[in-house]
Amino acid sequence: MTWPLALIEELAERRCIIFIGSGISASCKAKDDQSRNPPTWKDLLEKMSACIKSEDDQRYAQGLIEKGQFLDAAEIINHCITPADFSTVVQAEFLSPNFEHSVLHEYIMDIDPKILITTNYDKIYDSYCLQGEKSTSYVVCKYTETNIIDCLRSKRRMVIKAHGCIDHPAKMVLTKSQYFEARRRYGNFYNILDALFLTNTLLFLGYSLLDPDIQLILESSNIAAESAHTHYALVPDGQHAAIKNAIAKSYNITFIEYKADNYQKVEELLLELSKEVEAYRASFMS
Repeated sequence: MTWPLALIEELAERRCIIFIGSGISASCKAKDDQSRNPPTWKDLLEKMSACIKSEDDQRYAQGLIEKGQFLDAAEIINHCITPADFSTVVQAEFLSPNFEHSVLHEYIMDIDPKILITTNYDKIYDSYCLQGEKSTSYVVCKYTETNIIDCLRSKRRMVIKAHGCIDHPAKMVLTKSQYFEARRRYGNFYNILDALFLTNTLLFLGYSLLDPDIQLILESSNIAAESAHTHYALVPDGQHAAIKNAIAKSYNITFIEYKADNYQKVEELLLELSKEVEAYRASFMS
């Protein structure tokens, strides 16, 4: 068995919050163009950097992107491009293609967490949850909304959009400065998230250790609080052992790795996890 029994138990008893990042959306295809996938962080920043008017600023931002310094590149891009250009790019990348959900979203839904948090701007998983006979069982809550406590107390499953949504480009969180401004303006929302991080196991899916959204979450939340229960992250291999060890110790995270060039393995792993969780519920909770 690939997955730790402790994680399976936490998921089965719904004491685990699932985080999904851009890697989960990357498995999707556009309805009218099966060759098109949602952009990676690098792809998105490169497209935005093309809107920078100053050649010097553009070269500098693109150099940072090539080095994997995505948060710094995002700050420059946000400073140099207009809100109109930002909105045009993100709508062209996330909204117009009409992406359909993938089998990864189905496996995650089968795991059936009470709370799922996404830092993705797209609406792929949200839309999947809100269609069909299960639609009344889900509620989507953005960081700008004030009903998070009511949603937590309800019987419905929650999808929390922690960094905004393509519906409102002006409220999308791209940079570190925007993130801390959001925490300042919507402090109650993020205080509740911090409390959830303290009292639940977290499972990160679809993230690379270089992704700016996971870096913001790790650096500014209560995830590092001491606990006998570790958090978990499914990540591609290839990161230097010293960096992995530092993150693991700093944030109490256990890494479950797969070959970076074998994304099919992610499907196999999530299918296995969904079956293990279902089997646990059938054996111990029925």
